[in-house]
Amino acid sequence: MKPPPERAVRCYHCSAEIAVPAAARTASCPACYKGIVLDDLAVREGAGMSSRLATCGKVTIHKKARAVTRHVEAGAGVEVDGVLEAKVNSGGTVVVGAKARVKGDFSAPSLVVEEGAVIEGGFFRIGPA
Repeated sequence: MKPPPERAVRCYHCSAEIAVPAAARTASCPACYKGIVLDDLAVREGAGMSSRLATCGKVTIHKKARAVTRHVEAGAGVEVDGVLEAKVNSGGTVVVGAKARVKGDFSAPSLVVEEGAVIEGGFFRIGPA
């Protein structure tokens, strides 16, 4: 019997590279023993306020959504079509849509800003860490 397929993710607590089953939705990091979320996260409507949005997947802020949070950690990238106010650390591309508005500090390997997007300030670190 062959083992189930795995995928590699980076723990957003300790930055350890770990292998998890491909179908897993959550896991415990063997390096720091903290729980991690593997699913993509989406803020769909209204005002979403929290202290942190964290996943090894992708964070998406939809058109009619407003996410105000202290910190966003996304291993696979961030896509904003609504409003996002946060400090953002992304392991993938950050895409700011044409009707999006963002405010805060951003760190990501690449950034795409569509024409019409509003950036209200913050520090941007784009490129390899």
